[in-house]
Amino acid sequence: MLPPTALDTPVPPASARASVGPAEPSRGWRLIVALGLLFLLVWLAPPLAAKSGVAVFPLWLHTLVELAAVVVAMLVFAICWHSDASERSGDLLLIGCGFLAVGLLDTAHLLSYKGMPALVTPSSPEKAINFWLAARYVAALTLLAVAWRQWPTPAHHVRARWLMLGMAGAGATAVVLLALHVPSLWPRTFVEGQGLTPFKVAAEYGLVALMGLAAWGFQRRLAATRRYDALPLRNAAVVTVLAELCFTLYSNVNDVFQLLGHAYKIVAYLYIYRAVFLVALRQPYERLRVESGERREAERRIEFLAFHDALTELPNRVLARDRVERAIAAAHRAHGRMALLYLDLDEFKNVNDLLGHGVGDQLLRSVAQRLRRSVRDSDSVCRQSGDEFLVVLADAGDVASIEAVIGKITAALARPLVVDGNDLAISASIGVARFPEDGGDFDTLLQKADTALYRAKDAGRNTWRFFDEAMNQRTRERLQLQAGLRQALEAGQFLLHYQPQLDLRSGRPVGVEALLRWQRPGEGLVPPDRFIPVAEDCGLIVPIGTWVLHEACRQAVAWQRQGLAPLPVAVNLSALQFQRGEVERDVAQALTESGLDPALLELELTESIMISSTEQVLGAVQRLKALGVRLSIDDFGTGYSSLSYLKRFAVDKLKIDRSFVRDLGADAEGEAIVRAIVQMAHSLGLLTVAEGVEDEGAAAHLRAYGCDHAQGFLYARPMPAAQVAAFLAGAPLPA
Repeated sequence: MLPPTALDTPVPPASARASVGPAEPSRGWRLIVALGLLFLLVWLAPPLAAKSGVAVFPLWLHTLVELAAVVVAMLVFAICWHSDASERSGDLLLIGCGFLAVGLLDTAHLLSYKGMPALVTPSSPEKAINFWLAARYVAALTLLAVAWRQWPTPAHHVRARWLMLGMAGAGATAVVLLALHVPSLWPRTFVEGQGLTPFKVAAEYGLVALMGLAAWGFQRRLAATRRYDALPLRNAAVVTVLAELCFTLYSNVNDVFQLLGHAYKIVAYLYIYRAVFLVALRQPYERLRVESGERREAERRIEFLAFHDALTELPNRVLARDRVERAIAAAHRAHGRMALLYLDLDEFKNVNDLLGHGVGDQLLRSVAQRLRRSVRDSDSVCRQSGDEFLVVLADAGDVASIEAVIGKITAALARPLVVDGNDLAISASIGVARFPEDGGDFDTLLQKADTALYRAKDAGRNTWRFFDEAMNQRTRERLQLQAGLRQALEAGQFLLHYQPQLDLRSGRPVGVEALLRWQRPGEGLVPPDRFIPVAEDCGLIVPIGTWVLHEACRQAVAWQRQGLAPLPVAVNLSALQFQRGEVERDVAQALTESGLDPALLELELTESIMISSTEQVLGAVQRLKALGVRLSIDDFGTGYSSLSYLKRFAVDKLKIDRSFVRDLGADAEGEAIVRAIVQMAHSLGLLTVAEGVEDEGAAAHLRAYGCDHAQGFLYARPMPAAQVAAFLAGAPLPA
């Protein structure tokens, strides 16, 4: 048996891709507010260095802080350069190359700080400030470009990547060389004893403006997409604004604003590092996590579909087998019963054919829901295939209990149903097999429930039948007949008998009807009412009907060659010959091969052929008429009698069914029907033929009503072709 784990669990929807959680922006703002309050506190407090004479930001601490900044900047470059984050690789390449230049300029700033060994030229505050400003503007322009970038960056083009890297390195090198060898090009930024120059302060405020624009751009991106990298980059820009404000306020290179500004700078760098780390490392891992989740979900979906129907999400036949086996095992342990219901929707094919498969699918889903609501939670509803369902009733009880459940099912299905604007009426035929009475395993119960289902269909549909052994016998006989019919067609075991048709006035033969017989070895002649329905069901009636056409035409010509007068021969056509075969081709070929005059071939059509697929049949009938053959309606009055199709199909003759002829003289209603048919046919210019005339009284009534022709045992029984020749020649027939 199958394990009860995930088999019955509906597959959940795909996981949403990760985004910035709602708490992350608030945490970022809290830190920025705290840093802002710290800045205000230091700004408003008395200058500590001036009062105590203590260097708040000594050389060794500056060196450590700047070394940390350089390390972080180079880490940013390394991560960005080697990242494979294809979605945002353009941003990463800009940040990486920009912060390579920032790291190089920060290194020059570190080595130029007052108190450091000379780097080409003596170290001084102004020299360090020049490198500082250059590094800050490169960082600001880099973040601004990333925040507002609308142009594509060919990040995966190897030449473009190396070009951007070369530009970053060359730009930083050019700034260092100019600052070292042509210091006069730089405006004054610091005067010993006086502090910062107006240019330096203005430059810092310019950085504040650029970083503010960058922060705005990242905030817009964050609000629009909630991307991982937008939040830390926005925070980095805002913290840099605070840092640059600190660098507009210090009076010497060792005071508290220098310390605070460098600390803020490290915080901003760490935010940038976090951003590129998220994009370059965390996001690919996150993407891998999502893809792994999707793969697991797909595997669960595959497992679900292996045991469930995709359309209705009901258990399929594989899981139905497991449910039946579990129910059998439980019933066996409890010495109880279980039942398997095999349900087939009546006329479902018409829904698909007329309204389309979309409506049919919706109907099947609605049926599945109604079936589930009609049974207990301990029972199972499964989809077998197409419009067939299985219902597994655990602890089924006696016949009355099962019929009560069937009553709920049929009542649920009978309720009106509207699908896509179409009012649909549905019903079902149901076959029932029980454990232990009918079998002890799934295959046996399914086969017997299927047999009972076909008995329910034969009983008129919209009903149910319990299996019994007599059904098995009929099923075996039906299977044997099917196998025998296939062999009969190949072995030439079919033959035709012919029943003469006579003129009721003159008694003169006016035609014969070809009737199929099966000479089965060891059994003799098999009655046609036994094998023709089986041939219809299995489709063999199409090749058999083709053989009948050819044989009847051949025999009609053979009688003429024997010197008999040309006589029309009537051949019955099956609805399947119109639906599956090529009846026009078969008729034309039979006429051509035999040489029979088309006017001597009469094709008998049933009313069901006329009613179903009218336009298709109309076209076929019109093409048959164009060949010159005659058409008659067989068993007229027993089906869907309609004057409209008599006119449209241009028939030549109506055959009155034997059920109306049999009791003429004793059944007033039958007499009225026959009289009406004859009168209607004559008003339309049609001939009438009465079938099943067995006594002279019936013949007299038919003559009185004006019926044209008759056939029946009163005149002659169906006979082999040789006896027909003798009958037509006037010779006595064998008793």
